[in-house]
Amino acid sequence: MTAVIVLVVIVACVAAAGGVFIMTRRIRQSALQANEIVPGRPTRAPASWAGSHDPEARLHRRIRDALALLRSDPKLDYDGARIDARVRLEIAATELDDRLITAARSPQRLRGPLVAHADTSVTELENLASEISGGAELRNAQIDAVIRRMTSPPQLDG
Repeated sequence: MTAVIVLVVIVACVAAAGGVFIMTRRIRQSALQANEIVPGRPTRAPASWAGSHDPEARLHRRIRDALALLRSDPKLDYDGARIDARVRLEIAATELDDRLITAARSPQRLRGPLVAHADTSVTELENLASEISGGAELRNAQIDAVIRRMTSPPQLDG
């Protein structure tokens, strides 16, 4: 009888440990997915950026949210020009996000101009995403200008 009780306790402990392991793994996977700026495409951004108050982390989340807004455009399902614009903006935003990751690892004297440039670019991306997802006509010149600014490196003081 004692052996049965011990066996039941051991099985319960193993089941609980397995449940905790699975739950922890799902939470981690969910956090990593929430950190992606383009769904299904892993980011190089640290997982800590999901809740960090550092400027680079906040800009990363703003990029993610702007692209999510862009993907919410109801015309995106059937309008090839909008799909093309979204993909081009996602590629440029990924490049900008990579620059933010580099900025976070840079010396403080270089970080300021990098973050300031990224902040301006992210604001432009947010405004453009808002317009496009709101059903506005695509203005390719404006999209190209935003992409150019997002992908151009900032001017650093030597």
